[in-house]
Amino acid sequence: MPFDREAIKQRAAELAAKRVFIGTSSWKYEGWFGQLYTPARYEYRGKVPKTRFQRDSLSEYAEVFKTVRVDAAYYDFPRREYLQGLADQVPDDFRFGFKVTDALTIKRFPNLDRFGPKAGQANQDFLNADLFATAFLEPCEDIRQKVGVLMFEFSRFWPTAGASAIQSC
Repeated sequence: MPFDREAIKQRAAELAAKRVFIGTSSWKYEGWFGQLYTPARYEYRGKVPKTRFQRDSLSEYAEVFKTVRVDAAYYDFPRREYLQGLADQVPDDFRFGFKVTDALTIKRFPNLDRFGPKAGQANQDFLNADLFATAFLEPCEDIRQKVGVLMFEFSRFWPTAGASAIQSC
């Protein structure tokens, strides 16, 4: 079945008017060229530079869909400039879903290089409400009207941890 851009655009707008927002988990899929995205909008000297597409495609995405999940906030606290840059690319009726940074949702940092010296260590900031308020919510304040949902992604709570794992949350 072909992607009917105009029909989806119309239906997404109708639902958004009823406060039901339809979107996807990201917007940076080059595989959507010719369906959702028009390659000519991003071409430079006969090619579509990846950086140009990733920087500019949100506005074309927002012509059709009314929400999208932003994973970038999961990997680091969001910066006001970054959030404002996103908000400036979308219409007023658009809503973002942000994953809350793993610096607040991981109880013990996995042994991965990206965590550096914290790898394998207990997270002293696990569900730290003050840090959440100052480092996550405050940067979102300027675009509050475009924030639709904040998602907390947790690692598995092991049965052997029992109620103490849940109570410490």
